[in-house]
Amino acid sequence: MAFKDIIEIAVQAGNGGDGSASLLRLKYIPKGGPDGGPGGHGGSVYLEAIDDVSSLSRLIYRRNYKARHGTPGMGRTRAGAHGEDLVIQVPIGTLATDLDTGEIIADMIELGQKEVVAKGGLGGRGNTSFATSTRKAPRFAEYGTKGESRRLRLELKLIADVGLVGYPNAGKSSLLAAVSNAKPQIASYPFTTLSPNLGIVELGHERLTMADIPGIIENAHKGKGLGLEFLRHISRNRLLLYVLDIAEEPKETFLSLQNELREYDSELLEHSAIIVLNKIDLASDTEVKTIAEELSHFALPVVSISAEEKQNLDSLVKMMFEMLPKKRSYKRTAKTAKSIKVRPLTVRRDKDDEVWLVSGDEVEAIVERFDAKSVEAVAYLQHFFRSMGLNKELKKAGAKDGDEVYVGEAVFEYFDTDKNREIPKIS
Repeated sequence: MAFKDIIEIAVQAGNGGDGSASLLRLKYIPKGGPDGGPGGHGGSVYLEAIDDVSSLSRLIYRRNYKARHGTPGMGRTRAGAHGEDLVIQVPIGTLATDLDTGEIIADMIELGQKEVVAKGGLGGRGNTSFATSTRKAPRFAEYGTKGESRRLRLELKLIADVGLVGYPNAGKSSLLAAVSNAKPQIASYPFTTLSPNLGIVELGHERLTMADIPGIIENAHKGKGLGLEFLRHISRNRLLLYVLDIAEEPKETFLSLQNELREYDSELLEHSAIIVLNKIDLASDTEVKTIAEELSHFALPVVSISAEEKQNLDSLVKMMFEMLPKKRSYKRTAKTAKSIKVRPLTVRRDKDDEVWLVSGDEVEAIVERFDAKSVEAVAYLQHFFRSMGLNKELKKAGAKDGDEVYVGEAVFEYFDTDKNREIPKIS
């Protein structure tokens, strides 16, 4: 299975079930009144963080995810069943972004964390909810609302305690294999590691996770090589190990690595770090000492090792546990404020000057929840029309009794309620 750390999926929450407009009919109770129950809520779509770095790759075989719809309400005030929620498991460290708005929906930085990424629709109220002293047997109910739909970009920012940073062939995979339980692919040519490898390092009763980040090359932050694809993973590591090949100009290499990190995200240079001078078995003791002294000028601890020959690894492991920040310093990516543009109530004449067109998020949402062909439902809606000032706006715009008024797909016939008290007609 190919490793993937960025994928795009579509999620669809379930619709809410419609309310029931049932009227009680029993042998000895011919006029039992309204007994319609509410519809069930639609299922929501959740992300759940699990400890499996490969779990994002499994999602490439399915790109559309739908939760269950709520079922309609029933007579005898029985409520419809709620739609079952859908839970999508993703690796800890996954960032979910709405592709259409750019809004950050969820940042999964804690094991077991669950976040809703698409909310289920609400169930509609049954006709029992609309019974009053003057409306004893309403024959209308409320429709359920639609569930949210989103296109998401899922981006994995690997969470590990320690991250190995270095150029290809610096010996990062060999180091990971030597100090942990990981078994990465190891070879003597560049670009061996094509995906991050994770291992567990133990010291007594303590343990930490170590990640081998694929090799960075010069100008990786500009998109060259494989480094750009995995630089994002370094940001979630608590401790960085700069792994340098003693035979490949380690001082210049360290400066170049820091420059790549700085260009990608300058905050990476503030992480706790250790310089690891690797492959010392290929140099003399004098050369190792001289190079280590040069590197010590960067004000970071320097440990000289040979991952291949397992030299001085105990000292490195001990230092890693000593320097590891005691508290997890993962920084949750701040959720961007969603730019919500609420369309206000507007009234205008159509281009042929024949009908009135009413628009606005609030009025359209209310009308969508009722059957506009029901006289009783329209009478109920008139209350909202008056409260939000729609009747006044139509009158002010010049509407006359009998004019057709469109609200979304619904068509009403205008009556001046200041002069007419009867139930409005429906066209």
